[in-house]
Amino acid sequence: MVVKNFGILASTDWNSNEWKDQPTEEDLNHSNFGNVVDNGIIHTSLNFAHEIHPVDDKGYYFGLLPQLWAKMPDKEKARNIEVVFIKAQDWNDQENYIIGFYAFPMFQKCKRPSPIPSITMDFDLNVKALPKDIHLLENYIQISSSPLIQKFLPKGKELGKQAYNQLTKENVFKILDTMTALNPKDRKLSGIKYRLITSIDRKI
Repeated sequence: MVVKNFGILASTDWNSNEWKDQPTEEDLNHSNFGNVVDNGIIHTSLNFAHEIHPVDDKGYYFGLLPQLWAKMPDKEKARNIEVVFIKAQDWNDQENYIIGFYAFPMFQKCKRPSPIPSITMDFDLNVKALPKDIHLLENYIQISSSPLIQKFLPKGKELGKQAYNQLTKENVFKILDTMTALNPKDRKLSGIKYRLITSIDRKI
C-alpha cells in the first residue's frame, strides 16, 4: 500500500521580528543555516509579511524554505501537498517550534526584488500561496521535547535537520488539531483548517 503524503514540515531561521521584517543582529549571529552564517543574509525574513508587502500579478505571496532549495518536491508528489508547516529553532531556549504554515502551496524557484527600500538584493524564493492561506500562529507549538512529535511525524521518523519531513494525512490532522487547542479563538486558523481537511479527504 502506497502511503500518500499531504504535508511537509520544513525549517526556517529564527526571526525575533516574526518574519515580517529583517531579523535582529542576534538572530543573524545565532543562525544555524550555512548560507546565513557565510553571507549574513536571511532570505526568509519576510515569510509572514504577506499582509504588509505586495503579492504577484496572480495574487500569490512568495516565501523561502531553505531545506527545499536544493531538493524541491517531485512535481507529481507535490500535487498532493496541501500544506507546508514551518518550524524554527528559538536560539534563546534551543527549542523547536511550529510557527505557522502555507496552505495550498505551490513550489517555484525564483528571485524577486526586495520590497524593502534599504535592501538592494533580490530575494531567493521557492514557495507561494494566497495571503488568505498563509498564517503565523499567535501561540507556537513546541516540538523539541514534546511527546506529540511522535504523532506529528510518520512512524520511525525524526525531525529533519538537513532535509524536510513529509507528512501523512494523520500527521497533518494532528498538527492542525494541536494548533486549534493552543489557539482556540483563532478564526483564520479554523477557516483554513476546515478547507484543508475537506480538500485532503477528497484526495483519499
